[in-house]
Amino acid sequence: MSTNTMTPKERIGSFLGGKPIDRVPCVPLILNHAARVLGVPVSRFGSNGKVMADANAAAFRRYRQDLITVFTDTAITAEAMGTKLAFPEDRAAYVAEPCVKRPEDAESLRAPDPLKDGRLAIYVEAAQRLNEMVGGEVFVACCYPAAFTTAACLRGTEMFARDLIRNPALAHKLLKVSLEATLNLTDAICKAGAVPVPVDPVASGSVLSAKQFHEFVAPYMLPLFARIQSYGWPAMYHVCGKTRLLLDELADLKPTALSLDKVDIVLAKKQIGDRVCLMGNIKPTETFFQGTPADVENEARVLIETVGDNPCGFILASGCEIPVDTPPENIHAMMRAADTYGRKS
Repeated sequence: MSTNTMTPKERIGSFLGGKPIDRVPCVPLILNHAARVLGVPVSRFGSNGKVMADANAAAFRRYRQDLITVFTDTAITAEAMGTKLAFPEDRAAYVAEPCVKRPEDAESLRAPDPLKDGRLAIYVEAAQRLNEMVGGEVFVACCYPAAFTTAACLRGTEMFARDLIRNPALAHKLLKVSLEATLNLTDAICKAGAVPVPVDPVASGSVLSAKQFHEFVAPYMLPLFARIQSYGWPAMYHVCGKTRLLLDELADLKPTALSLDKVDIVLAKKQIGDRVCLMGNIKPTETFFQGTPADVENEARVLIETVGDNPCGFILASGCEIPVDTPPENIHAMMRAADTYGRKS
């Protein structure tokens, strides 16, 4: 039985404010899995703000996680700018046809209106509805692609990776308009009362060197963090994939919290834990989807014991999105582990 003495909103608010909390914050990244909780296809979840809100509220009531994380796919901003997506019935949308096939196509790109173009407005509607439904108990966060990932979706990831070397001027042109689009969406999310959380699945060490990160990612993240913090929100940042070689570059951005995926987070604690709050990183596929509740609970326990004393703070989380078909009992096991092993004395 849970012995929590704080609501999720109180816990996260106190944690970010440097005040005492009852236990370690626990944030399984429940994204499209929320559709399963409500019993709707992912395609409907990702195209209707009311359904997205209802699904996330249902997931919160089931799991009582410490932060709602609204999200559906990483190409939603690029779609509003002209990239064509494929929409499987019960999986997240993905890029089918980038809109910048030739360098000259970039000339016609414009930052979209987040309240009118594509599906961007569903995030805003979902955030507003969720704040009305459960905002007194939990903060609502909207996760959305940062400029680098949006630029990759405009051009196609493989072509964009080539542009970083062969045509950096084009890469920067795409990044500039992607930043403008991201800032506009940030404004709309903040005005809806939600916490903006940029995610960068493409800006990982699997694609970038530290030098490239410094040139093509950092200059576009710093103004985004500044915009987020101007609204009084923390600058949280999630990077997918392997980040071992990018840790110092990531810490140099000075995010409030850094959500990490495929990296030894104990090593991250030693290297940058005195500079940034760390968030992570139970394995999404191997542990949450393929493992048992005991596997999840054990991995969570080890993370709490080894990283829970991180100098700048620690948030127990999944390394990336909880797979859509993750067994609910495995998510409950993570929350139970936070209750059992994450108590603050």
